[in-house]
Amino acid sequence: MKKALVVLSIVVIAVAGWFVFLSYDAAEKADEAAQAPVITVMEILHASDLQAGVKQAVATDDDAAIDEWMSQAKSVAEAASLSSQDKAYLDSQHAREYVIFNAKRQLFNEAFEARYYALKDIQGLKAQYPEANDLFPRADALLEKRDNIIRQIAVAISGDSSPSEAAIKEAQAQWLAQANARGELSSPRGELSSPRGEARDSDTRDASQGN
Repeated sequence: MKKALVVLSIVVIAVAGWFVFLSYDAAEKADEAAQAPVITVMEILHASDLQAGVKQAVATDDDAAIDEWMSQAKSVAEAASLSSQDKAYLDSQHAREYVIFNAKRQLFNEAFEARYYALKDIQGLKAQYPEANDLFPRADALLEKRDNIIRQIAVAISGDSSPSEAAIKEAQAQWLAQANARGELSSPRGELSSPRGEARDSDTRDASQGN
């Protein structure tokens, strides 16, 4: 009987200990959740209003406007009680260069779309926006595909493997009309765009460790 009571006591103590552990673990997780920031540095830098504002500022060479947007980013970080390390990063030149880098890629995308439908090449854009160099091969492929389709239309119009200039112009007009009818006038930019800044985020955050 005493042995049974001892065993029962051990079981009760073990169960009580388990509940104490669960209670402590739950409280610890709650504390961690409470301490977690409501927004991250990357979410601040990729906010749609900040990106649009910086893009406009870069397009007009307005350094003061870029500084104002970065100041607003720091204010958001302050209000969100981010770490001193995160706030120091937002105050760094590296963060400023990062948003400018992303803005120039967006500007390249928009300029590429305009040239795609204007039936122009993008050699000048490549020189203007080297920040988008990883997009150049895809952009060139899209232009080549566009030009091949137009040439095929021109050959069909003229019935000649060497279509005249007039046939090519008519083919270009038909291609634009077909693209517009299918609602494709925004597709090239979408095909070019890569997930936002993922190639730079890790480098940016690593670099911020030293700021």
